[in-house]
Amino acid sequence: MVPPTTFAYPILHYLNSLVSRVMYGVSPVLPTPLPPTGPAILVSDHSTMGDPLVLLATAGRPLQFLMAQEIYERWGTRWVFRAFQVIPVRRGARDIRAIRSMIRALNRGEVVALFPEGGIDNFRDESGHLGVAYLAAKTGVPIIPVSVTWAGQRPESMWGTLVIPGKVVVRYGDHLQFQKIPNPKREELAAMTAEIMRGINTLRVAGLGNESKE
Repeated sequence: MVPPTTFAYPILHYLNSLVSRVMYGVSPVLPTPLPPTGPAILVSDHSTMGDPLVLLATAGRPLQFLMAQEIYERWGTRWVFRAFQVIPVRRGARDIRAIRSMIRALNRGEVVALFPEGGIDNFRDESGHLGVAYLAAKTGVPIIPVSVTWAGQRPESMWGTLVIPGKVVVRYGDHLQFQKIPNPKREELAAMTAEIMRGINTLRVAGLGNESKE
């Protein structure tokens, strides 16, 4: 595995871990829910700007996220996204460059983190976009479903996310493994996507149940 090598990454990772522990009460999950080495795809539900923060703080390994190009390019924060090796993608289009970047990351033994539902507002599909299944079929790497369940309404802005405390439950599931398919058909991708989303939804229901008991 080739971890992020920018000078800023260790500092940002430490600050994110501190914020996540103090503001949201989360720490690295033990034992590590991801394979200790080698490529993997982490897939999660997505409802707030804080989701990537708590995933980075709990996964136990560096994660490379996919991010909408228009957010990635925002002035003042792009250097942060570059430090975390975020992969920009054009939403609403098949971005071949982003797909190739993700495949290269997996070939290097890294972990790519994706939100199959898409964004938290536009281009959202709660049944799951087929792109995640396509990446899994092309690479054959293990899929780790995870659900991030927040208590109550969360701020929509990143600054609000960072300064307003919140309660969150992060639940990781068992690994899914799909056969490598060089040229997957749409119906094959649809079946894989449905299984991935079932894994996430099972964790989400468990998280909601855990929240209601507390």
